[in-house]
Amino acid sequence: MQGVALQADGRVVMRERDHFAVAHTALAGYAAAGRFGWGLPLVATSLANELGLSPTPVREALAHLAGEGIIEHRPGRGYFAPSPTASDIVGLYELHHQIVRWGSADGCSPEAPTTEPSADPVLRVESVFDRLAQHGENSAVFEAYRRVSTQLRPIRRIEALLQNMGLDIALEIERLRLDNKSAELESALYEYHQGRIALSVSVEKVMRQSA
Repeated sequence: MQGVALQADGRVVMRERDHFAVAHTALAGYAAAGRFGWGLPLVATSLANELGLSPTPVREALAHLAGEGIIEHRPGRGYFAPSPTASDIVGLYELHHQIVRWGSADGCSPEAPTTEPSADPVLRVESVFDRLAQHGENSAVFEAYRRVSTQLRPIRRIEALLQNMGLDIALEIERLRLDNKSAELESALYEYHQGRIALSVSVEKVMRQSA
């Protein structure tokens, strides 16, 4: 079986590389869900115990996530949960805006969603922008999008708590994309992102309280 090793006593165990993959997937999910709390320290040994892994693949996963900007590395102090300020949130949304504009500007024919929409409003909003970023099939653009989208997910979850997800305008963006109305789509994208930026101070305040 791929990714496993068979011991002499017949037990099947995961290879070390798969330990890293498990740790990376789990910790990325925790960060995206906003589980860690604003700026709290991430202790490899505690996380390893929770995941049933040794500390080594967990440390490797933390280092990788820090390199992606998903969590923070403070030299000499260790790894910490994201602690975005209002200014950071504004920067993330400005970058997100630019990336999805690049995707929507590519001349590929728009395709309708092929799966049922998620019941989770955060994931439903993300799915709209996923399709925009994938529109031009540019892997470099989509990788940049994937990273900033992961950084924005805990922020979007706070927006949901504030009852201002921007879901309506996101669904309008989807309709305009399918109708190939580029001018109206550009305007709707600007409106969505300006609305998110206007919430940045309130979002930071709530995220700080979570710590």
